[in-house]
Amino acid sequence: MDLEREIKDIGRFKEILKVFFEEGLGHYITHFREHLPWHHRVKAHLSKNKRTAAALRRSFERLGPTFVKLGQLLSLRADLVPREFTEELSKLQDEVPSFSYAKAKKIVEGELGKPINTVFKSFDKKPYASASIAQVHKAVLKNGKKVAVKVQRPNVSEIINEDLDILFFIAKHLEERFPTVKDYHPVDVIKEFAIWTRKELNFNIEARHAERIKEEMQDNPNIKIPDIYEDLTSHRVMVMEFIDGVNIDDVEGLKKQRLNKKKIAENYFLAILEQALLYGLFHADPHPANIFIQRDGKIVFLDYGIVGEVSEKDRTTVMEFISSIPEKNADKSIDLILKLAKSTDEEKLPLFKQHVHDILQEVYFHSVKQAGVGKGFYEIISTGAKYGIIFKPEHVLMAKAIYQAEAIVMDLYPSFKLAKGLKDFEKDYIKEQLSPIRIARKLKKQIINHKELLLELPERIQHIIDRLENPPKQHCEKEHLVEIEHRMHELSNQKNVGFAVIVLSIATLFFFYAEGKTHIFGIAISTYLIIATFITVIYLLIHKRRH
Repeated sequence: MDLEREIKDIGRFKEILKVFFEEGLGHYITHFREHLPWHHRVKAHLSKNKRTAAALRRSFERLGPTFVKLGQLLSLRADLVPREFTEELSKLQDEVPSFSYAKAKKIVEGELGKPINTVFKSFDKKPYASASIAQVHKAVLKNGKKVAVKVQRPNVSEIINEDLDILFFIAKHLEERFPTVKDYHPVDVIKEFAIWTRKELNFNIEARHAERIKEEMQDNPNIKIPDIYEDLTSHRVMVMEFIDGVNIDDVEGLKKQRLNKKKIAENYFLAILEQALLYGLFHADPHPANIFIQRDGKIVFLDYGIVGEVSEKDRTTVMEFISSIPEKNADKSIDLILKLAKSTDEEKLPLFKQHVHDILQEVYFHSVKQAGVGKGFYEIISTGAKYGIIFKPEHVLMAKAIYQAEAIVMDLYPSFKLAKGLKDFEKDYIKEQLSPIRIARKLKKQIINHKELLLELPERIQHIIDRLENPPKQHCEKEHLVEIEHRMHELSNQKNVGFAVIVLSIATLFFFYAEGKTHIFGIAISTYLIIATFITVIYLLIHKRRH
């Protein structure tokens, strides 16, 4: 084994092995025992029965930022990691000693290209919070605005890149030596982790995520996304609006502020569904530490290092799955879930279907506290890898986000009716699907996708007209004339029926208006009338051309 060619820092590699051994994970590192101190080599085989989730968590905490972030990602990936491990790794403490103000000042000035006192009226030397990748300082801009300044740790990027080399090396050898570990694709996990972490190390990306979600949620009066100061944000420094409040799971704090927990639960649940299923860009790590409640009851989402993105097609499938639950039709629900799968093992598919069927029965016939829709969806997605049914990481993150939201609102307000929350969201979903802006966007997309056909259309129409004006001389049989007459009657009937439907639709809209109803699905009736008029004109033109 030529370590020097695959690992740059042999000393760090040996340190990692030593920590794993000391925490009781010697069984998995016996293959590398020649790199352990001699007294550890003798005992390595004795630790076989000590590979516990708690030991892995302790190891990660001792090994620093790379491993803490890896543990946090794994805690979100129950499809690749056994349940007891995800639950234990979710307890990882991302609190580490802060680095000095002198180093923070040097980084800020280096990134912004100007002295710190020319940008800030004041800058707290003691950090407000300190984590594995960055620490946050309170500050005040020259215009008096209070801000939070996120400063990346010195050399953290270099440390993480070196650790990633070692993790790839270990993952590759674990796959080769342990068949049961191979089923969970450790190399693919490290690849995914490397992508996520390198994005998280670039604060410009995090700032863009925050801005996009802020734009999406701008019409929701119950949500607050902090303002990002783009001109003061760089690869390693991010300046954002300072937000004060209490964590969403701080029941006592909410009580002191006299905040309505029921209202907060409703607004939070709808906000998560809105992000994930309406817009497809969502906060993918909405644990309580990242969610504040302000004095006015607004919900604040913090930390956009991990953000999920789901296609419109997949969002529609998830909505169809959620809507299928009240029908108690397990086969339909399973077919919808399988539409999301990236790859499927046909041999194990019957076992997967049976497992999913059992999960759905729990959802159908137990209380929400025992088995909610979000929990069921998450368990189904999570169990996929075991049966060779692989889902995209975004699907797992979305399922986790919905499940977490479900759990948080039930803890916050146990009497919360999830069914009502889903029904309220369904109204918003239908409203969004039918909105004129959405229809216009779809039309624009179709024009772009078929632009070549549209560009050729005038030429094709002219060709058809030429053929009609100068038809080839052919003998016309009686049967042909009968067929033409039949087709003309058919077109006439279609025209009459279509026109009748349009007239009835417009009449219905006027009837609603006369009854005092000004909106349908939240959209003004006047908008429907404009659309109906436009469709009528197009319809008449088409049938005139056909005639």
